[in-house]
Amino acid sequence: MQTEAVKSNPPANPQWKIALIHSTYYKEEIDALVAGAMEVLTEAGIPRGNISPYPAAGSFEIPLIGGAVAKEKKADAMIGLGIIVEGETEHARLLAEQTARGIMDVQLHAGIPFAFEVLYVSSLKQALERCQGEGNKGREAARAVLHSLAELKRIRG
Repeated sequence: MQTEAVKSNPPANPQWKIALIHSTYYKEEIDALVAGAMEVLTEAGIPRGNISPYPAAGSFEIPLIGGAVAKEKKADAMIGLGIIVEGETEHARLLAEQTARGIMDVQLHAGIPFAFEVLYVSSLKQALERCQGEGNKGREAARAVLHSLAELKRIRG
């Protein structure tokens, strides 16, 4: 059974540090995802100084950069933002699958939330639709890490 996406901002600890790890491909669309995530995080009470962007060459490199951030304990949670557009070959699907697997591996190994919002789409138009307004996937990813951080705090006492 699937649950509905988190729609409200859970309470945030203003000391939490959040890393925004984003691809540098499709700059305008990625900038919109980053802005959406920043808006939710700051509205929830995370100071801008506790939100750090980390650019990655592409989506495939997001887990690598995230792994380094986690290893160096630079963040309490991370958000991976990227766009992979389907092409004529299987290459894009392989990139999307391995990026998802890499993010999950980092998250489980480090024991900290790492939201996955690497959009795997058939066109840039589809990506643009997911970068705007309340449907902005950066916003959803920020809500997810805030929820996960709050739940981990509750579990870990």
